[in-house]
Amino acid sequence: LEVVVPPNREALLSWLREGRGDIAAGFWTGEPREGMTWSRPYHYSQPYLVSRSGEADLTDLAGLRGRRIAVPPDSPAWVWLASRQVENGYTLQGIDDDLVSEEIVDKVALGEFDLAVVDEHRLAVELAVRDDLRKQFAIGEEVPNHWAVRSEDVQLAKALDAFFKKEYRGTVYNITYKKYFENENRIRRQQAERVDRGDGSLSPYDALVRKFGEEYLFDWRLITAQMYQESRFDPKAKSQAGAKGLMQVMPRTAKELGFTNLQNPESGLHAGVKYMDWVRDRFPEDLPVTDRVWFSLAAYNAGVGHVADARRLAAKQGWDRDRWFDNVERAMLLLSKRQYAKQARYGYVRGTEPVNYVQQIRSRYLAYVNLLERQQGKAAQPLSEAQFVAMLLDGRPD
Repeated sequence: LEVVVPPNREALLSWLREGRGDIAAGFWTGEPREGMTWSRPYHYSQPYLVSRSGEADLTDLAGLRGRRIAVPPDSPAWVWLASRQVENGYTLQGIDDDLVSEEIVDKVALGEFDLAVVDEHRLAVELAVRDDLRKQFAIGEEVPNHWAVRSEDVQLAKALDAFFKKEYRGTVYNITYKKYFENENRIRRQQAERVDRGDGSLSPYDALVRKFGEEYLFDWRLITAQMYQESRFDPKAKSQAGAKGLMQVMPRTAKELGFTNLQNPESGLHAGVKYMDWVRDRFPEDLPVTDRVWFSLAAYNAGVGHVADARRLAAKQGWDRDRWFDNVERAMLLLSKRQYAKQARYGYVRGTEPVNYVQQIRSRYLAYVNLLERQQGKAAQPLSEAQFVAMLLDGRPD
């Protein structure tokens, strides 16, 4: 058996048509595509509505009036929702079938999608490693999942059907399903492996990051995640705007902080952490510790003034101006719209950039935490607020 991995989901079928494979093993639903035959079902998945974590409980379609739901237009969930759309007053937003679940829920978390529909088992994988999403209620009935073969490969289709008939819900099937979809520790380990360099380090500059993290009271793993986001650990990196070095600091800012050679790894890193410290000092000390960090990251990316505008706008919208996730980040997205930007002291900002920036750094940071715990032989567990605060202050969970 040879396993070939196409670059994306849609390429599974195009490669199958081209003869670059004989079976397209995917969660195929609905009617078979042209020239394809679906196998008998090998799994049944329940679609669920997913929202941002700050949402209240949604219990039924009647509570979705005025909302916008992202769902693939050729899916059974679309058909089910469309048949009930008029009486319940929501809008359906068609999305590319090529989007994978991780991309869909990312867009929900970032506010690009209001709500979305995701299969329960794939949503469970995401919920095991993130806390910015909320599983709401089931949409429609369970949906059969299939594999695909070319229509002319009749014997192969029969063999595949016989295999699924024999193995469905059997011992091997159940063990495999639990291993990949229900074992949260394993899922977290997989997330950690995405950032594993294989040599026990997080970056080529761990010693320097630890040094400056301790000096300025930042968790060194958070700074490492930020450094990756800024430069992919390339000390020679230079942006179109002129920012340089590991932390992509503007030369003028660096000069004000006492640094000149930003492409020297130590100087570039030190300048970035010192600037982060300066940015953090622009926010009140009585803010929740974690949110003060998220505000600092957003301001590092978009500027202190735009974050201040977003906090003021959040308060006007009735959101918590002292919380980044689900509150001020939503206001930051609104500042991309003319009607809000023209009322802001610092004007327009492309809000998706700082929102993505904070989210991606946070995700990588948590992956680093899981990786180091795994390397130390500990079971990676979700962090309590107290542990998270402790790590942000001194880099060590209690």
